[in-house]
Amino acid sequence: SNLDCNVPNIKLTKPDGLAPRLFFQAYSGANPVAYAQLSSKPENQFGAGARGAKDGSIAPGVSYCLKGIEVSQNYRNQGIGSALLEEVIRFCKEERVSSIHGEAKGELEILRKWYEGKGFAMDQSANIELSIV
Repeated sequence: SNLDCNVPNIKLTKPDGLAPRLFFQAYSGANPVAYAQLSSKPENQFGAGARGAKDGSIAPGVSYCLKGIEVSQNYRNQGIGSALLEEVIRFCKEERVSSIHGEAKGELEILRKWYEGKGFAMDQSANIELSIV
């Protein structure tokens, strides 16, 4: 599928269902231009909410750690990273993932604004989290 960003014809490959590691990749032609990687962790380590099981009891949900999101230097500031993160969030919502968490690395004030604009909370230690309801 195409990635909805300011650069035409950026193709997106994404996982087919949940797995311990999830990779999202964006390509311009045959050239990779961006990626996002997630890995699974038990939700109870991070205190996010739980969904009810079929029998009405509380069942822990699945939480994913955003291990990295990177855009090639020549493709930055064109909306590719934002579109890629939005695809990651959409995928996680569709798969009923309860939260995405991780650590922001880089220029923290810029990243704070960026992540918070996508609905994430960011603490003073640069930890990020998005609860998906």
